Amino acid sequence: DRMMLQRFAEAPQVWRQYISVGRPLRDFRTARMIQTDGGDGQWDEITEEEALQYTSISESGHTISPALYGKAIRLSWRLLVNDDLDAFAEIPAVLGRGGRRTIAKYATGLLFDSSGPDATFISAGNGNLLTGNPDLAIDSLATAIQTLAGFTDSEGEPIVIEGMRLVHGPGLRVTVQNLLNQLTVDLTAAGGVSGQVVRVNNWIVQGLTAVEDPYIPIVCTSNGATSWLLISDPNSGRPAARMRFLQGFEQPNLYMKAPNTMRVAGGLDESVGDFNSMAQEYKGLVAFGGTTIEPKAVVGSKGTNS
Repeated sequence: DRMMLQRFAEAPQVWRQYISVGRPLRDFRTARMIQTDGGDGQWDEITEEEALQYTSISESGHTISPALYGKAIRLSWRLLVNDDLDAFAEIPAVLGRGGRRTIAKYATGLLFDSSGPDATFISAGNGNLLTGNPDLAIDSLATAIQTLAGFTDSEGEPIVIEGMRLVHGPGLRVTVQNLLNQLTVDLTAAGGVSGQVVRVNNWIVQGLTAVEDPYIPIVCTSNGATSWLLISDPNSGRPAARMRFLQGFEQPNLYMKAPNTMRVAGGLDESVGDFNSMAQEYKGLVAFGGTTIEPKAVVGSKGTNS
C-alpha cells in the first residue's frame, strides 16, 4: 500500500510588488537605461531688460547585463517503467518551480545583502538608512515615512511618494499585523508639556501595503528576521530597483528532448526515449538581469537597534 505525498507549497512571488519590471531585452548584450535630471526647477523672476537664465539637464544611466539560468533532469527508462504512481508526471512543474524560485531570490538580492538592506545602496551616505537601525515599531515606521517624504530631486523640489510598501520577512509577520490592525497610537505631543502623550487614530498605516518576502532571511544570513524596508510604488515614478527579462523568457521556459528511437517496422517509439541511453530528458531555461536605480525611493533598517 503506497501513495505519493504532496510537496511543500510554493512561496508566492511577491517581489513584483516592490521591484519594477522593465520591457523585455532583445539579446544578451548589456542594456543601458538613461535618466535625465534638472531643467524642471522653479523659474526666475525677470526684471526689465534682463536676459533669461539658462538651466541645464544632466544625463546618467544604469546598466543591466542579463544572464541565462537553467536546470535539467534525466530519467532512466527503468525508472519510468517502474513508476506506477506517476511520480515523474510532475517533473515539468518541479522544474518550473525551481525557475520561479531562482528569479525570486535574485530579485530580493537586489535590495538586500547578507546582513540586511543592501549596504552600498541603502546607506548613511545615500540618506536612506535609518539612524541606529531601529526595529520595526510605530515610531520607527513614522520616522521612515518622514524620511521618504522628505527627499527632494536634483533641483531641490519635493518628490511625490505614492503607494508605500512595507517590505519585511516572515520574522516580522506578527509585528506588521499588529501595526496594521492597531486602532489607536499613543504619541508624544509635539510642542506640548514634557511627557504629554496624545492618543490618535492609527493614520500612519493608511495607504501602506505590507509585503512579506520569504526570501529575505534566505538572502540575509544575519538580521534576516529583523530587516525591513519602506519603499515607494515601483510602477509610479522612478523605482528603487528594476528587473528585465530576455524577450521570450519572461517566465521559465520548459523543454523536453524529442525521442529519436524508431521501430524497425516504422514510427517513433516515445516510450524508450533516447536511442543510446533510453532516457527522457527535461530542462528549464530563463534569462534576466536586474539593477538598483533610485536610492530616494526607499529607506531601510537592519532592525538591530545598533
